[in-house]
Amino acid sequence: TTMMSASSSPTTSSNHRPTVKALLVLAAVACLGVIARYNLRGDISSQPLRLSTSYNDNYELLDTSGPLDRLNTKNVAEQQTSETNNDNEYFVFLQKFPLQNTWQMIFHTEVVVCPRKSFHNDADFLSTLDQLLAETLSPTTDAPSNDSTKVPFVQVPVEKWTRQSNSKCVQLGYGGAACPSACCGSPHGNDNTNYALNSRHAVIGNAMGDAKQLFLYGASDSINGMDAYRAVCGGSTTKAMPTCVSKWAGTDYNPLTNNCNTFTSTILKCVYGLSDAKPNLGISDMVNVACPMEKRDDGMDVQQCLISSQTSLSDAADEAMEDVKKEE
Repeated sequence: TTMMSASSSPTTSSNHRPTVKALLVLAAVACLGVIARYNLRGDISSQPLRLSTSYNDNYELLDTSGPLDRLNTKNVAEQQTSETNNDNEYFVFLQKFPLQNTWQMIFHTEVVVCPRKSFHNDADFLSTLDQLLAETLSPTTDAPSNDSTKVPFVQVPVEKWTRQSNSKCVQLGYGGAACPSACCGSPHGNDNTNYALNSRHAVIGNAMGDAKQLFLYGASDSINGMDAYRAVCGGSTTKAMPTCVSKWAGTDYNPLTNNCNTFTSTILKCVYGLSDAKPNLGISDMVNVACPMEKRDDGMDVQQCLISSQTSLSDAADEAMEDVKKEE
């Protein structure tokens, strides 16, 4: 009897080992959750972004300079056609910020939409954008280019975009907040709708503004920044349209599954029909968004977020902004 008891003891101990390991795993996950809550997430802020003093001037940029080096803008003005020089055209950019206290491994992105006419005082910048669109960027997601030299996005030289101080762009970003109203996590106030391309302010408070990078994705001749906001938020505020991927309330924010990069993917892919590929975001961008199926005015079903009416969205936008102000 004594021998049987002794031999059964190791078995009992062995049976408890997986439980101990499971507890250790759960503890590790809980610790990561705490870190994510305070560092990986980005909460919206109406205050000017605090610039990081720890930013290294040698910050490694995405290597998209190759296509830019091949550009020859000397005779672009003569090569432009009347179709290219269209004042109703809107350029679609993505701006990328590392988050503070994440060793520049976690990133926040926003879409910035600028009318062509906002750059009329800088012919060189317009020439660069036009040639990037014509020679470097691939077409939409639905019609990918067979040309191996074409890319879905290209980095805009910092010395060019930092000169663009005209506040005619629309900033489209998303972050966490203690507000449940649809789209209250996407600020749409005066500062966001009158945004300068050279601004280093993000909609969240923990982005490193001095490390901002800017990328060109494409252009639209019909959808401006205000339209894009109505498209991504309209389905959340009207019964006639399906939700555009998420309600984008502040309480809907999740640092992994429904974050700022999910929001920018939705705008790029579901509103503009552009690629939702991103410049080296790693674990910050792990969701492949599925655009809703909607019916256009002509009766055709399209996988896209359509633009809601201005009237139906205005009251909801005002309500969302009030929710944010109450929480500040």
